[in-house]
Amino acid sequence: MHYARIILTLTLAFLALADPWPAAAEEEFVTALTGKFPPFSYYDNQGNLAGFDVDVSREIALRINRESRIIATEWDGILAGLLAEKYDAIIGSMAITPARQESVDFSTPYYHSGAQLFVHRDNPDKVYSISECNGLRIAVVLGETYQHFLEEKFPDVEVVTLKSAAEIFAMLEQKRITGFVTDRLVGAWQVKEAGRPFVPVGEMLYKERIGIPVRKDNPDLLGQINTALAAMEDDGTMQRIHQRYFGLGKTSSSKLGTMEPSVIATKLLKGFAVSLGIALAALLLGFVLAIPSGLLLTFQRGSLKPLHFLVRGFVDFIRGTPVLIQLLFVWLGLGLSPFPAAILTLGICAMAYMAEVIRAGLMSVDPGQDLGARALGLSPLDRFRFVVWPQAFRIAIPPLMNCVVALLKDTALVSIISIPELIREAQSIISVTFEPGLYYLIAGLMFFAVTFPLMKLSDRVERSIKAKGFAHD
Repeated sequence: MHYARIILTLTLAFLALADPWPAAAEEEFVTALTGKFPPFSYYDNQGNLAGFDVDVSREIALRINRESRIIATEWDGILAGLLAEKYDAIIGSMAITPARQESVDFSTPYYHSGAQLFVHRDNPDKVYSISECNGLRIAVVLGETYQHFLEEKFPDVEVVTLKSAAEIFAMLEQKRITGFVTDRLVGAWQVKEAGRPFVPVGEMLYKERIGIPVRKDNPDLLGQINTALAAMEDDGTMQRIHQRYFGLGKTSSSKLGTMEPSVIATKLLKGFAVSLGIALAALLLGFVLAIPSGLLLTFQRGSLKPLHFLVRGFVDFIRGTPVLIQLLFVWLGLGLSPFPAAILTLGICAMAYMAEVIRAGLMSVDPGQDLGARALGLSPLDRFRFVVWPQAFRIAIPPLMNCVVALLKDTALVSIISIPELIREAQSIISVTFEPGLYYLIAGLMFFAVTFPLMKLSDRVERSIKAKGFAHD
């Protein structure tokens, strides 16, 4: 009980310190974007969010007398997060479509753009319009309207979906795709400002109206946003923001392609600390739950048989479903904040695998050990504490180490619910520096620096157990 209280206290302290989404104050205007869509949203050379959408979001917050708070999240889950009331609105260059209007209400458009095909300047496939791309690989960002457009209008095109524009740009530079479809302004900006070797080809595929979605049960906020947008158009503020990022007289001080080394190091270390913190909290939670669960899994007869089948069904379900789906269910379905959702999901998942390991460890103990202890007059609790559990735990240590390593790597999944862990921080750096190979390698090495000693420790413990005769070859 003493250890359980310590674990509970540490977990609660971590949640209190780490949760980046405290309960929203009434005067806050919480908006979401990706932070990986330059020049609309990206991280500047000081590691702060910047871009056209960021400026629009802050200007609207100012005009509706609220404090701006911007959350960077993944695009493929951004609309679900809005519907789950994780933020008030999305100011992330979202196109107004009939399908989306069935779920949310859009503001009046705050800019117009359109879809455009871009190819490499060398144009090795000799493509000059989208109609010439049958059988060729054309990339889009996962969840964008361009994906549905290509699949519906050009079914013979091989659509490649990636998580961000930065990954698409890197693949096209390597000529691993024929081209990509994106916002006309974004593509043109990349060509002009970031020196990318891309060129637009063909006519604009279609025009888009870009609006700000809010939930249908929040018409007051929608009215305030529309009023603010109209005022920004009337007094020229919107035009000045547009000129700042797209005009010939661009005055942005946040030059892309650069980020201070100290900022990069801070973001990577901070993200890794978040990953390790989540892994530690989830590990503690999972291990505490795994011990009784593993024990119940060994009781297939007697009065505990109903509990056995209950735990068996739950463990099998957790092990048989993707962690990503579990994570989204806990975050969106149960409505938890990101950090509690991540720790609970990964902790339960770790519990399922550890319970099986502990069950196997308990079953590997010779039944004669328990019978001998019973002959000495030990109680059932003392037989478990002093005879069975020490032997089972020693045998279970190596596979438990594997569970720890797998859990640490699974923390990379929590970026989908907007937690700024290591991979998300690396992606935010890549969106500015356009060096995915370098920063994914660094992130991988940081994980390896922790998992490799754990794997070596596991090998050493296993050899030690074998040397003492607690395991069978």
